Amino acid sequence: MNVGVIIPVYKNPKQLERCLDAINNLETEHDVTVFTHDNNTDNIGFTKAINLGLAHYNDGETDYTVVLNQDCYMKPDFMDEAIKFMEEHPKCFIGGAKQLSDTDEDLIIHGGCTQAFPNGMHIYGRTSQGSCAKDKQMPWVNGACMVVNMKHMPVVGNMDENFYLICSDSDWCYAARLKGLEVWYMSKATVIHEGGVSTKRSSDTVERLKVLDAVFFKDKWIGDGCFRELSQEVF
Repeated sequence: MNVGVIIPVYKNPKQLERCLDAINNLETEHDVTVFTHDNNTDNIGFTKAINLGLAHYNDGETDYTVVLNQDCYMKPDFMDEAIKFMEEHPKCFIGGAKQLSDTDEDLIIHGGCTQAFPNGMHIYGRTSQGSCAKDKQMPWVNGACMVVNMKHMPVVGNMDENFYLICSDSDWCYAARLKGLEVWYMSKATVIHEGGVSTKRSSDTVERLKVLDAVFFKDKWIGDGCFRELSQEVF
């Protein structure tokens, strides 16, 4: 399989180095390439950077892309587990990774997501307690690490560039499910997530952009009957 990895780069070069090292150390026979956009020199935000990567890999030859934050570090078997899952679930447009805390790898900080608004809510757990051990369809999954089936791109389209930094992941998942496709949490595809700009308070400008993203999500989805239906637990 040909797999492209899309990484928006912003500050913290040590995170990027660790992220790329993890990709280089993958135990996989899949053909993996990396696309980066440097938001330090041309800060177009998360969503537009991802769309640039999607355009780069929309070549008819790339089977899957991985949307990846620079602060997410793939486990050596991540790619094989993720692609195996996606191949077994052909209606899945987006598969979300299991994300473990960088400071406590027993702590699962993303085992799928529930509420999308007014705050995005993740499912948490502990591997030692058997939490989040099963694959499950989800209303949406976190965009820090998600695998995209490129054959469905003509149906769903790119991320909505009205979102600058946040909410574009949940919006994209909702848009895909509205088209009859699926979004899953993948229990065996694991990354370490350190945590970065989208989860920490930044400058007043960035915080304002986050608020604008949330407001746009509200205006786009809330109050629509399909939003209530798509927000329900899938099974």
